[in-house]
Amino acid sequence: MQSAPSTVYRQSTDKQRIVVAGKSKARIVEMIAFVLNQSKRKIDVSASFSEKISDAATILIEGNGDLKSLVEYHHHILIVSDLPVSEKDIYLALADATPKSGGIFYDDTSDLAKSIAKKERPDVTVFPFTVPKHEMQNGKAVLIIDKEKFPTQLSSEDDLKSCSAAKELLSKIGITSAQFYNSIATFQ
Repeated sequence: MQSAPSTVYRQSTDKQRIVVAGKSKARIVEMIAFVLNQSKRKIDVSASFSEKISDAATILIEGNGDLKSLVEYHHHILIVSDLPVSEKDIYLALADATPKSGGIFYDDTSDLAKSIAKKERPDVTVFPFTVPKHEMQNGKAVLIIDKEKFPTQLSSEDDLKSCSAAKELLSKIGITSAQFYNSIATFQ
């Protein structure tokens, strides 16, 4: 019997595969999928191997299950949020599996994620994310971008880092800043 990652890979060999791993993976996947849906962009989202695969060009994969099998997704892009030290070798192997012209998005506030992402790999681009500049109003974050303010429903530092990860990735796959901030304002 094949593992869930092998099954997802087999069903998505003709797609760009984005794997999200680490502590905040579910929230990052939710935000990316929400913004793409709001922007009328097709994407498959997989948290297990039971989801239907469409004709979308990209699949967003929440890296669940046995961590050692995450490399079986054969990702093109990897997003790593805060990681437990006990799993360093697994995430290092996952990052090392990033192909040439692939990308790694990493939590710049996590020393472990940063050290894994910044390891020298030929033709792999790295993109940091962190808590964006913001102010709190009535318990909700208002993002401050280039002196412009964007109210959100986000209230925690982890959510703000997840928002930043989603923004960084989406900017690389054709979502404009205006599309992102207009969409994320209604994300809960």
